[in-house]
Amino acid sequence: MAAMMSWSKPTMSDLRRERRAATFDVWDLTKAIYSEEELEFIERHAKITMQEPRLQADDLWWVDRTTRYTRACERGELFVKIVRENKIPFEERTWLSLMLGEDLFLLLHNVMFTPTLMNQADDEQQKWWLEKAMNYEIIGTYAQTELTHGSNVRGLKTTATFDETLFDGDGGWRVHTPSLEAAKWWPGGLAKSSNCVILMARVVIKGKDYGPHPFFFQVRNWETHESLPGIELRDIGQKIGYNGMDNGFMRITDVKIPRRHLLMRFVSVDKEGNYKKIGDEKMLFSTMTYTRLMISSSSGFKLASACTTAVRYSAVRRQFQMQRTGFGSDMESPEMPNSEVKSQLDNIIKPSKRTEAQVLDYVSQQYLIFPQMALALALQWSAFGAKQIYNEKIVEFRAGQFGFLAEMHVLTAVLKAVNTVLAADGMEQCRKCLGGHGFLNSAGVGPQIGSALPMATYEGDFVVLSIQVGQQLLNAVSAKMMKGKKGNPNMPLLQYIYDFDPANPRKPPSKSELPELLKDHEFLLDAMKYRANFLHFTTAQTLQEVIQVSGKMDASTLDAVKIELMQMTWAHGYVMLAHFFLDRMKNLKETSPEIAKVVSPLYELFCLTVMDTSYDKGGGFGDFVAAGVVAPTAKGAIMKRTKELLAIIRPQAVPIMDAWNIPDFILNSCLGRYDGQYVESLYESTKFEPLNKTDVAEGYYKHLQYILHPERKAKDAANSKL
Repeated sequence: MAAMMSWSKPTMSDLRRERRAATFDVWDLTKAIYSEEELEFIERHAKITMQEPRLQADDLWWVDRTTRYTRACERGELFVKIVRENKIPFEERTWLSLMLGEDLFLLLHNVMFTPTLMNQADDEQQKWWLEKAMNYEIIGTYAQTELTHGSNVRGLKTTATFDETLFDGDGGWRVHTPSLEAAKWWPGGLAKSSNCVILMARVVIKGKDYGPHPFFFQVRNWETHESLPGIELRDIGQKIGYNGMDNGFMRITDVKIPRRHLLMRFVSVDKEGNYKKIGDEKMLFSTMTYTRLMISSSSGFKLASACTTAVRYSAVRRQFQMQRTGFGSDMESPEMPNSEVKSQLDNIIKPSKRTEAQVLDYVSQQYLIFPQMALALALQWSAFGAKQIYNEKIVEFRAGQFGFLAEMHVLTAVLKAVNTVLAADGMEQCRKCLGGHGFLNSAGVGPQIGSALPMATYEGDFVVLSIQVGQQLLNAVSAKMMKGKKGNPNMPLLQYIYDFDPANPRKPPSKSELPELLKDHEFLLDAMKYRANFLHFTTAQTLQEVIQVSGKMDASTLDAVKIELMQMTWAHGYVMLAHFFLDRMKNLKETSPEIAKVVSPLYELFCLTVMDTSYDKGGGFGDFVAAGVVAPTAKGAIMKRTKELLAIIRPQAVPIMDAWNIPDFILNSCLGRYDGQYVESLYESTKFEPLNKTDVAEGYYKHLQYILHPERKAKDAANSKL
């Protein structure tokens, strides 16, 4: 195995000083960030994986695509070895996979393939395949997306036509890709890794189309791993990131599979081809909510990784001179008139050879990074809250009680839509805060963004999910305004919509009241809700106007307000993030008041960022003014409070990010190392770059020399003829 980077060196004095300034126990904050269960998983799995040097991921900075995939296979082998030797339960494997450095084919196996067998295969089918999937005796993925259809599942073209004469009269399916446009395209792990898939194909029986259904579908020989006859598999090519994953293309030509390879927990097709629905297909939605929840649940961790790198690097990177008057500065003492005070300061603040300021001391850098720190906690705790609700309600779902299914659908859809986009955008913000060095793979954040970006797209992108979320929000508005309902006991997270009274618009607080209100946690959450309601009810009114003009309610009518549905989804998403953030804070005030004091400024900063610039195209200050939450003159007060919060957070920034407890093993960053030794680390990283294996590169002998010495071209040509 190739040599690897060294990750253990003496910690730089800047970081030592930052850590000594902590006013709280870092481990107490760590326990607050994660659930007790999550923390146990992370600690245990980190210890296991850090003992295996072949899982170190710094080679991802320089390897070619083929080598990268081979290394992904090696990581996959080691992952399964760890699972088997340590008997790691299936539900813990998501956290273990975070330790692999990048996503690979096992992600789809764990998040999509196996859960689908758990939830949609009947008992007999589970005996055939589920245990093998859990033990990785088979490796699968989820083949739904086609070249021309992704989010529109109903538009899928792959067919599975029933033929009762197949398999000695037991019946079977002729699976076929009718055109190139219908070829499967994008499934992770499909190209080279998986030997079977959950295939989404249209069920056709005696000429009747029953729409897309899931099938267990073998694509490679169990022993040789060669693709089966009638199945063409290819890798779709290099991507802007995610290149350890072999995303695939599959074209199927009249492949015959047994009748019982249609997953039959909710449908049944007998030997004669009689189609029947069985059970409660609402469980299909519970599977979908689980998948979306798992996708969005790592968003906070991914953003925190980027924030950790940005904060640590900004603490050790020095640039330009800046006048500082704070005690404990390692700058020269500030100039001031001769006085007894100056004499005392000269004795306290010792001169230093280093006159450049830490980049983290610049308020502009704080303004870019600290809101992302706050957002990381919001993402983490919203996922935590959603998982608590899901774990409680899944018991009811399995018992056939689906009252809260719509609530879970809206919650997981909005978190999938909002959290994944915010995480990717926030990571890019952190990368830009690293300056030129942030463009290096060895900075770590760029490759991490490559793994985070696809999460915002697969299993429903923001636009598609915003339509689903927005319609549910409009249903709540309609229930209140048209039916006079005071609430929906099955959707308590939407109660704020029923509590809103559009007939009595609020009056913005006065200029004198506002500064204290901006410190009031309940006011900040209420501001989020009021802005969201303003958008919800305004959109409902706009939709009614469109219906009055067109005289109908159809897809084109809904399309007229799709932009508003996107805005509503952002607004509702921020309400959910603030709700779960504040809920966690209230719990901490009771169990760990010192930690509550540490995260309180981050909650306020999160809310004020949404109220000012927002984190994206979700509205911002204009929305809050239009809604009557604040007056147009409130801009200055919000900025003033924001600066106060930045100053409060600054001394604790490094220990706060340390509390996320993300090891260098996972950060995989020369700039975000715990010891801060980025200069030596960047230099060391160049030793592994293949281009540096020789002093004079091959390109010189083939081409560059002829630019510098054109006369050699003719001479070399003549010599070659001899």
